[in-house]
Formats: sequence, structure tokens, C-alpha cells
Amino acid sequence: MIKELAIILSDISMYSVVLPALVGFIRIRKLQLVQKAVFALALLSVLTEVIARLVRHMGNAQNIVYYGYTALEFGLLAIIFAQALPPYLTRRSVLAISFAFVGFVVLDMVWLSGVEQFNNYSTAVESLILIFFSLVFFYKTLQELQIRYLEKAPLFWISVGVLLYFSGSLFIFLFTNYVNSSNQALFIIWGIHGIFGILLNLFYALALWTKPDQ
Repeated sequence: MIKELAIILSDISMYSVVLPALVGFIRIRKLQLVQKAVFALALLSVLTEVIARLVRHMGNAQNIVYYGYTALEFGLLAIIFAQALPPYLTRRSVLAISFAFVGFVVLDMVWLSGVEQFNNYSTAVESLILIFFSLVFFYKTLQELQIRYLEKAPLFWISVGVLLYFSGSLFIFLFTNYVNSSNQALFIIWGIHGIFGILLNLFYALALWTKPDQ
């Protein structure tokens, strides 16, 4: 029962990325810079799943695909937060953090985790940094009180999704390789991860559907 439920949730999570991609296509001419980055992120997610499935069928290490996805995902989210965090965190600082993170992904791939294992260190570090970015955004929002209607702010929905997903998934990313000996625990963990993935894609879709308040 646990296995079947976990597989269903994982499948729904995987296919739910189509939702923000479709919303992006519908509103493509009206998207602002931040929304375009989210749209690109949704398309990247779809492309990654397609490539990962092809690589899996060819018998090659699909983890290489996910290393690349992690680096690109972080880069796109860094572009988004670079628009939102100044002056509390400058764009130069966000750029420096991005370059440092990409270097860490390469280090993780060739030395720490290797291509045979899930990139748990890279995704854990990514989670910590993005949690920090989203918290800085909420702090700035509360301090400045410049957003009249939060529900009309794409950055609000993006930050909520990022905070929920990466907070909930942090320990999943970190300890995945250590529970491989327990199939039931692994199914539970990735079922929970599927729920957070569905929520993230829903918030991305909201960010793309929202017409920013002028």
C-alpha cells in the first residue's frame, strides 16, 4: 500500500510540472522578467524528465542529468531572487553565491557523491541557500511594506513555494543515500517528496497566472 501510494504521488509530482509550463505558454506574451524565469524553470523541469527517462532506458547514469538540472535550477532561481532581495542582499552577492554553488555541484559530482549516487549534497546545499533567499525576501517584504496585494505578486508565490519545497525536502535530499537499505522508508520519503513537488508546481503556476499589481 505504501509503495503504491508513493509511486502515485511521485508520478503526480513529475507530471504536475506540465501545469506551470502550460500556464506559461498561455500567458507568454504578458510575462514579466521574473515570470519568464519561472517559465524557463518549468520547461527545464519537463526537459530534464524527458532526458532522464531516455538516459535510464539506455542504461547510462541518469544522475548526471540531475546534477545539471540542479545547477541550472539554482541559476534560474538566483536570477529571480537577484531582482527581489536588494538592498538586503545585492545582486553581486547573489551572483557570487551562484558561481560558488555551481563549483560545489561539480565537486559533488566528481568527488563527494559521484555519478553513481543521487546528488544529495548538492541538493541539500541548494535547499539551504534557497531557504535563506526566501526568508530574506519575506523579511524585506515585512520591513518595506511596498507590496499592496501579496496575492498579485509573483515573487510572493515563488518564495512560498521555494520555502515549503526546499524546507520539506532538505532532509530527504540529505539522507536519501542512507536509507537505500530500507525499501519501505525510501518509499515513504519519496512519497512525501512527491507532495512537496506538487505544491511547488502549483505555486509556480500561480506565480505565472498572476497579473502583477502595477
